Amino acid sequence: MSGDQYWKQANRALLVKSLAELCYEQALTATAEQNNQFSVNLATGIIYRFKGQLTIWDWLLIDAQSIERVAGGTVTSADDAAQFFIDACQDLEATSSTLGNLLHELANTLVADVALLQKRESLDAPALASLPDEQLQCLLDGHPKAMVNKGRIGWGAQEFNAYGTEAAQGVRLLWLGVRRELAVSGNSDAWDWPQLLAESLNETQRRQLDEACHAKGVDWQAFLPVPVHPWQWQHHIRQHYAQQISCGDLVLLGEFGDDYLPQVSLRTLSNLARPRALHVKLPLTVLNTSCYRGIPGKFMRCGPALSEWMQQLCDRDAQLQMRGTGILQEVAGLHVPHPYHEMIDGTPYRYRELLGATWRQSPASLCAEGERHLLMAALLQRDASGKSVAAALIAASGLSAEAWLEHLFDATVVPLYHLLSRYGIGLVAHSQNLTLVLRDDKVVRVLLKDFQGDLRLAQGDFPDRADLPETAAQALDQLPANYIIHDLFTGHFVTVLRYLSAQLMTESGLQELDFYGVLARVLRRYQESAQQDNAHMAERFQQFDLFRPHIERVCINRVRLRQGYDDSAERPVPIVGGDLANPLWLAEQELQQHQLQPKTAAALEA
Repeated sequence: MSGDQYWKQANRALLVKSLAELCYEQALTATAEQNNQFSVNLATGIIYRFKGQLTIWDWLLIDAQSIERVAGGTVTSADDAAQFFIDACQDLEATSSTLGNLLHELANTLVADVALLQKRESLDAPALASLPDEQLQCLLDGHPKAMVNKGRIGWGAQEFNAYGTEAAQGVRLLWLGVRRELAVSGNSDAWDWPQLLAESLNETQRRQLDEACHAKGVDWQAFLPVPVHPWQWQHHIRQHYAQQISCGDLVLLGEFGDDYLPQVSLRTLSNLARPRALHVKLPLTVLNTSCYRGIPGKFMRCGPALSEWMQQLCDRDAQLQMRGTGILQEVAGLHVPHPYHEMIDGTPYRYRELLGATWRQSPASLCAEGERHLLMAALLQRDASGKSVAAALIAASGLSAEAWLEHLFDATVVPLYHLLSRYGIGLVAHSQNLTLVLRDDKVVRVLLKDFQGDLRLAQGDFPDRADLPETAAQALDQLPANYIIHDLFTGHFVTVLRYLSAQLMTESGLQELDFYGVLARVLRRYQESAQQDNAHMAERFQQFDLFRPHIERVCINRVRLRQGYDDSAERPVPIVGGDLANPLWLAEQELQQHQLQPKTAAALEA
């Protein structure tokens, strides 16, 4: 394809996503017409028309090639996403400032999307599905729910090409020494700071680092090592921490160690030379998807103890143990608070998250022989023909789609629901913090990660979590059960399964009611087993009811449109829209009606 064709294809894909998500979030209204036609009538008098199909989630599957823009009686093919947002500005109640910044994010996203289209052009779905996880992450489209998911405000073309996920370039880290009393830190008993350094440096590099330490007067008895992304150093640390640098409390040691590969989350880096080595998560003060990608300091002391406790829980709990549920443990964390911003109540949160690091286990280090790991987000990735990695894995496994999904749901949804119901632990389980472990192309277990802000506790009496470390209990948010259940409903069902069920319906003809019927059977089977182990679980399943008729519609894109781009002291909070019919409830209703239907004469004779 030519450059213009790639550009139009990326625009149409983003336009499809934006129309579908804005209608789902009830910011726009799509009116159904004949022959699967829909129209969105905007306040400006402009109309967007397209062919589509309404899914079980009240969400539209839109034919990208069918979208037309009708303005002043003139009908043109719609392949300009920026023009759409300008057309819809009044309906979206976006100020000119918000719209201008949104178009900035849009332009950055489209440039990255074009690069991905070009890189994936020669790879079909089976080829994508067979790639190592770290390489495949560099080819993923990213969050399907966020309209402009590669906005990266603060980066230019040089940064995109050097540090962007889709660039798939190795990054060498800068290392600083920070005086211990200035840092908030925590580490597992199994990992000390010299071991953490060794995860990034070979013997020769370690000697070079020791020489730099000696030359600059850095003694590891008085200092701690801090890896820093080179972009973050150039654009933020040198300036914001100039006082600490000038007085010798923060010392630049230089660039050392292995190259690291940016993963789909941008700030998580995997070791290119040694895939089993610890991953490093570093703050990047760029606005991407919904917020600035810093690292909050409040979890640094408790992070290692929390993730170690989570692994112990998986090891001792019968339901989790039988499913092999595991934790990508955060073995160490370090944060350097900014001395002045910590004095200001309400300072923009990005200034509280500038400098720090988290070391986390690599999924490769937890896979046995014959196993491989895959980020769950990869299931949704499609090739140029529209075939998905999920469909390719199903075909390679030799299982039916329903049987393959049973394995998937039992390995992923059941552990998440069990953690919620028995322990009152909610995980915002979107597809980028669930790592699937596969054997023979079937999902056999899941590895959980990202407990800094994506793990919350339900309020109430949960004696089975009484041994949760006190530092973690104090740092974690506690919310009522009707809020925390959305970590599963919205965080996983809406954010992941909504797209997977629609994709498999399109590819294989598996109806959505059948998809959620499989999920319902897996969950009911688990409930029966859990109640046999613990009679109190019946009450918990009522408290955290996944089978209620309706669920709340949680909206993230409307937050950006409403809040705009002003600095705030807190990260954005979602907006709640009108209720949705619960697909699990609908699937069970369909099954019950089928069972109650009178048998035909032929069936009775048989």
